[in-house]
Amino acid sequence: MSKVPAPAIATMTSLETRFAMTKLILAAIIGACVGGLLGGLAFGTLASDTTATAFLRLKNPADLIAIAGGADQITPDNQGNTATFVAGEIAYLSGEGFSDAVAKKMAMDGPAELNVAQASESAVITLSYSADSSSDAVRTVQTAIDLYREDLERRADVQLRTILPTLTQWQQRDSSDPLRREQLAQVRESVELQSVEAATLMVVQPPLPIRPSTAQWVIGVFLGALLGGSVVMAFLLARRRRSGRGSLVKTVTDGVDGVLLPAVDLDVPARDDWAEEHRRLARTLYAQCPSPGPSRVVLVIGASESSGAAVVASLLEFAAAEGKPLADGATRVVLGGAVGDSTLSPDVIGSASDIVLVARLDADTVPSALALRSATASSSAPVVAVFTYRGSQRQRFGRRRKNTEPADSPVVSDDAGERPISR
Repeated sequence: MSKVPAPAIATMTSLETRFAMTKLILAAIIGACVGGLLGGLAFGTLASDTTATAFLRLKNPADLIAIAGGADQITPDNQGNTATFVAGEIAYLSGEGFSDAVAKKMAMDGPAELNVAQASESAVITLSYSADSSSDAVRTVQTAIDLYREDLERRADVQLRTILPTLTQWQQRDSSDPLRREQLAQVRESVELQSVEAATLMVVQPPLPIRPSTAQWVIGVFLGALLGGSVVMAFLLARRRRSGRGSLVKTVTDGVDGVLLPAVDLDVPARDDWAEEHRRLARTLYAQCPSPGPSRVVLVIGASESSGAAVVASLLEFAAAEGKPLADGATRVVLGGAVGDSTLSPDVIGSASDIVLVARLDADTVPSALALRSATASSSAPVVAVFTYRGSQRQRFGRRRKNTEPADSPVVSDDAGERPISR
């Protein structure tokens, strides 16, 4: 069981989770922006086919043979007959034979994939074709219309070749009967007129290109952003798991006697630029060190070089020295560096009356925290932890940093090894 109070653990865990989630969200936003940009460019420059569409009105042609035989109904307009005729013509235009004929006319390598559909239940059909360029699409549809018109003319011509010679024979046979000749002449004219109408194709709308949607880049942006954000988040989560950045707070608090609150922002200015909030933070941290008495040795150790042990040591040193004259036997703050430094020896750890472990949230790893705990396990001194973090760099206006530190403000750095500060 951890000796650290549950509220302190909850506070640090909440802060750790917030930093982790902030990093993930920022990375996901960046990934979404990059992915959206790439997706928009990819979809925007993606070659899209242009579709040309024509509208044709089909008419069920009259049966010329029936007309020649004296039928009264020369123009069938029954709705059922029209629907049957349109369905048959759609099947013919959609067939492989007609597609091959169009492809041959256009010198294509394969059959022309025409799209033929009926407009609702009317006699109007749409004839469409998609190609890389609008000119190719229009020419292909126009070629299909021309071939279909030629086919209608061929059908009418086939019937005429059967009917007209027969009518000619009847006229020659009944040449002596004026009334009969007059009837046959009328039938001949009616057949020829109906044949012309049967071979006529009504084009309601000539082939016109339909431009592809210019908003397709929006789809690319959406898909790219979704994919980019997801990939970045998955990558960061996997990287976090591999690097051992698990629950740093839980790992550290399981082996210490307490946690100094609050967490320390490492963006601390030089000593001369400290505001009252920095001095108050130093006093708050120092007041929570557990060892009693005016004379003690506070050893500050970081889990890594980037943990911020030097900043914590500087804060504790300020609070220990505030209002006290320099004298032997006063509280000393010793910067032990990081685990693995040559200055961090068992003698230094054994001489400490307070040990402060410094771990940086969302930077230090669980293995480094375990090593930090193991390094101080042999000491009988109270061990407390301080959690640090790197906040956003604040812009400071009107502040001037001095090139050298004052004599009574020692410089503490992470790579300086053991730096005793006596007061």
